[in-house]
Amino acid sequence: MFENNNMEDIIRYLAGFLVSLQLLLKSFGFEFLNNEQIDAVVNVASFLFILYFGAKHNYLGKKGQAQKALLQEAGLEKSKKTK
Repeated sequence: MFENNNMEDIIRYLAGFLVSLQLLLKSFGFEFLNNEQIDAVVNVASFLFILYFGAKHNYLGKKGQAQKALLQEAGLEKSKKTK
């Protein structure tokens, strides 16, 4: 259903699911989640998304460091070599 590279879609789907579930249950008289709880879930998911993709796309791991070195050798990334 979801692929590994579309975390934004998963967050939007989760938020939409929670809001629609709340509306459905509220119409039957059940108070499932309030808006603050839904906001909290979306904020936590967004926080994890930002941390994961921030670390993944900023050359922090071993693969990222190796990739950055290759980009610098090819002249596609600025290097911090002194003159």
